[in-house]
Amino acid sequence: MTRILLLCGSQRRHSLNARLLDVLQAALPPGATPDRLRPEEVPLPLFNAEDEGDPAVQAILRPIHARFHAADALIVASPEYNGMMTPFLKNLIDWVSRLPRLDPAAPNAFLDRPVLLASASPGWSGGAMGIPPLRALLGHVGALPFGETIALPYADQAWRADGSLNPDFAGHYWPDCLARFCALAARVSGERA
Repeated sequence: MTRILLLCGSQRRHSLNARLLDVLQAALPPGATPDRLRPEEVPLPLFNAEDEGDPAVQAILRPIHARFHAADALIVASPEYNGMMTPFLKNLIDWVSRLPRLDPAAPNAFLDRPVLLASASPGWSGGAMGIPPLRALLGHVGALPFGETIALPYADQAWRADGSLNPDFAGHYWPDCLARFCALAARVSGERA
């Protein structure tokens, strides 16, 4: 089984990116086990190096770090804010990446983890402008951003009355992209084991 950690970069209650993650999670192929890290499970303060040694902050950080480390791969869906990833997502990555610097026994939870990047936006780009900086950040911390991405433009119009995603908006390559990503994740986790 390949463990996939799914992260939403938006904290909004009715986030389009959370809905996109729902669709991607439901479409995971057999053999992929999802773990959804919800924004409300991440009550970390804004990153400040002076807070790194705070036992209360570390008590929040360590279980989150453990979920990243337990994952074989990640799927991240995030809107773009002014062409960048959200502050919430950047803050989460900053905190998780810092734990090994504070505790030498803590592994780099991003190291060699394949990451599929996705975005949804009401605009024409589908949030795709926020993906390159996120790709650069994840590569910097040791992850392996997947070459393909998934973007959902006009996402506010992409849902049918029953709440399902209209296939006309979804794009026909998504299932194949997701299958290729999960196959890569399985290979990489097998090599890492």
